[in-house]
Amino acid sequence: MRTLLLLSLIGALLGIGPGPAVDAAQAAGGCYVTASSATLRSAPSARSTALGVAYRGNRCKEKDWRGGWTKVAMTSGGAKGATGWVRDDLVHTAAEGVRTCIPEDVACHQ
Repeated sequence: MRTLLLLSLIGALLGIGPGPAVDAAQAAGGCYVTASSATLRSAPSARSTALGVAYRGNRCKEKDWRGGWTKVAMTSGGAKGATGWVRDDLVHTAAEGVRTCIPEDVACHQ
C-alpha cells in the first residue's frame, strides 16, 4: 500500500498516472464537499427542506444516488453526523479525477 501511495504521489507531481491516491475511506464510498458550500436537503430536490450546510473539504460517506443527487452522511465539519441529499456536482471523491483541492489532491497544494 505504501509503495502504491508513493507511486501515485510521484505520478501526481509529474502530471502522469491515474490521479490522486485513494485511501481506504474513499474506497468505501468516502467523498468530500468540493463546492464552497453544499446544502443538505431532506429529499433529492432543490425545493426540499434544508437540513444543514457543509463546507469545502468536509468529509462524507455516500449512501445513495438519485437523479443528479447524492445522499451523504457527513463525517466531519459542523454538519458531522447529519445525513441529507446534495447535488452531485458539489461532492466528489479523489478517484474521480476532479480537481478537488482536498487533502489527497496533491496537485492543488503545490
